[in-house]
Amino acid sequence: MPHPDPIRGLPTASHRAVASRAHPARRWAVAYLTLATMPLLLSLTVGRMSNETWCTELSLATGLAAASLLLAAYALPSRLRRLSVHLGIETVLRSHRVVAVTATALVLLHVGLVIESNPKRWAVLDLTTAPPRVWAGTIATVGLVVLVALALSRRRRRPRYEGWRLAHIVLAGVVIGGTILHVWWLHHLIEKTVMALWFAALGVTLLAVTVYRWLWRPVRSLRREYVVDEVRRESPAAVTVVLHARGHSGVPFLPGQFAWLKFGGSPFVFEEHPFTIASAATKPWRKEFTIKALGDFTELVAGLRPGRRVYLDGPHGRFTHASHPANGFVFVAGGVGITPMLSMLRTMAEEGDPRPALLFTGGRTVDELLHRDELRQLSKRTRLTVVEVLDTPPEDWTGECGYLTAELITRYLPRPRDRRRRQWFVCGPPPMIVAVLRALDGLGVPREMVHTELFDMV
Repeated sequence: MPHPDPIRGLPTASHRAVASRAHPARRWAVAYLTLATMPLLLSLTVGRMSNETWCTELSLATGLAAASLLLAAYALPSRLRRLSVHLGIETVLRSHRVVAVTATALVLLHVGLVIESNPKRWAVLDLTTAPPRVWAGTIATVGLVVLVALALSRRRRRPRYEGWRLAHIVLAGVVIGGTILHVWWLHHLIEKTVMALWFAALGVTLLAVTVYRWLWRPVRSLRREYVVDEVRRESPAAVTVVLHARGHSGVPFLPGQFAWLKFGGSPFVFEEHPFTIASAATKPWRKEFTIKALGDFTELVAGLRPGRRVYLDGPHGRFTHASHPANGFVFVAGGVGITPMLSMLRTMAEEGDPRPALLFTGGRTVDELLHRDELRQLSKRTRLTVVEVLDTPPEDWTGECGYLTAELITRYLPRPRDRRRRQWFVCGPPPMIVAVLRALDGLGVPREMVHTELFDMV
C-alpha cells in the first residue's frame, strides 16, 4: 500500500517507486539458499567422480559452496541499491556478516576433509614442498580467518574507520584472488562441465560487481557534483554542512536515507564516510548533513570552506517513513541520531502532512540535543510533539530526566492502540536502541512496526 499524499490523497511518485518493489527480503532469502545449496547438489550429484571416496566428494562440495558464499559476502556491501534500499543497511550488513562466517566455516570444513581424504594427511599442508594451488588456498584461508576476526572484534576495539576499512578491503581482495587461483590450479572443482559453468557464472558476477562498485558508481558521481554552501557549528561537538548541486537538478532521495561523502577533487579518492541526509526530500538540489566529531575525518569537516567540491554516493537505506504508511509516527533519537528524523519531519512540514508525530530526543547533556530551535518551529508547522530527555540535566532543566523507559512512553502515549498502530523509528547509539526495543516489546508494540538505524555497523 503506497504512502498517501497528505494534500491530494494520492501516492507521490517517489512513494510509488518504493511501494512497487515487492518482497525484497524473500528474494534475497531465495538467492542465499540457492548459493548455499545448489553447489552442494551439483557436486554431490551431477559432478560426482566415480573413482573418488565420499570424503573427497564432500570436500569438493564444501569448497564449491564456500566459493559461492564468498561471492555473496563480497557482493552484499558493494552498494547495490536494490539491496540497500529494499532491505536496509542493517539487514545488508548483518547478512554480510552471517554469510562471511558461514563461508569461513565451510572453508575450514573443506580443509579438514581434504586432510582426512589425503593418504599423507598433514603432509598436504607442508608449504615447503606444496604446489602453488596449496599456497593459494592457504593464503586465502588465512586471509579469510583474519578478515572475519577483525570484523567481529571491531566493536570491542573501536579502530579508526579509515584504517579498518582499508584493511577489510585489502584482505577481501587477497581472499578472492587466492580462491580464484586455488580453484583454477586445483582443476578438480571445474573438471565437470556443470561445475565449470557454475564457476564461470560466479566469475562473471564477480567482475560485474567489481566494475559496478569501483568504476561505474564513481564515474556516475562525476555527473552529480555538489559544492559546500555553508558550514555552521551546531554544538561543541557537531557541525552542519550544507551542500548545493552544481550543474544538475540534484539527486532525489527519500527522507531518512544516507549517502557516502567524498571531499576532494575526484570521486575516485579512497576516503569516504556515510552520513544521513538531514534536509527535506522536497529539495533534492540541497543536501544538509549534521556530523558529530568522532575521528580525524569528521573533525576536518568543520574546516571546510564554501565552494569545496563534494561527491555523493547514494542515496541508500530504507529508514524512511515514506515506505511505511501509518496513521502516525513516533521518532526516538539519541544525539546525532536526530538527523534522519529531522529529514522526515522537514519533509512532512514541506508536504503539509497532517499526521501526528511524537519525537523523543535524548542525550547526556543539553549540547547533545541538536536542532532544538528548528524542532520548536516544526512543532508549529506540523502535529509534532517534542519530548527531550537528559541523562544528567542542569539544575534549571524542565524536561524529562533519565532514560526512555516504558513508563515514560506510556505517559505520552497512554492508549495501547496508539502505540501499536504508529510506525516507530529509532536511531542512536547501540545501547540506547537495545533499551528502547526492550521497552517496546514490553508494551506490546509489534516488531514489524519498529525500524532502527545503526550506523555503528557501517
